[in-house]
Amino acid sequence: MIRIMRSTFWKVLEAPQKLILVLSSLAILTLVVVQVLLRYVFVKPLMGVEEVATMVGFWLYFMGASWGTADRSHIKADLVNAFVKDPKKLIWIKVVTAFVSLCLSLFMTFWGWRYVIWGMTKGQTSPTLRIPMIYSQVSIFVCAVLMVFYFAVEFSDYFLQATGKIPLEVGREEEEKIEELLEEAHVLQRGPAKDQQN
Repeated sequence: MIRIMRSTFWKVLEAPQKLILVLSSLAILTLVVVQVLLRYVFVKPLMGVEEVATMVGFWLYFMGASWGTADRSHIKADLVNAFVKDPKKLIWIKVVTAFVSLCLSLFMTFWGWRYVIWGMTKGQTSPTLRIPMIYSQVSIFVCAVLMVFYFAVEFSDYFLQATGKIPLEVGREEEEKIEELLEEAHVLQRGPAKDQQN
């Protein structure tokens, strides 16, 4: 783990992201509960709730993607650990994966910025409440910038590990989990085979 991940700067970035995640989650939950109560209990639906929920949802989803990148808990189909046992090879695979992720997030940032510029020039508003759409559109760009930063840190961390500049940390926990799963699968496969022999 490189120093920046333990720095005050990292924590300063972390606090507003977590705050936005919590507040947007609570806002969406509240909006949905209020709309359900108004629509099905009081039979007086409130117009525009979906618009607000969608705009808040933009921030929730993209900030969640950003924080998942920072925390390295983003969804990934990582079957490589099951086949590659050598930590040196595994770390280089992670370097390539982090580099590709960094490139894709740079591409997303470019298009996110163009989308924000387009949104500002068009002046779009929501149909019912007439809320400027730029409030939700800017979340794409802001979170893409954060993702570029976090993927750059991840790439640097893995690259420094791969080149021996910092101690190798990759795959220890993941390897243990996979080994446990493989042992369980091996035991399960042996069980029926013994029954067939008897």
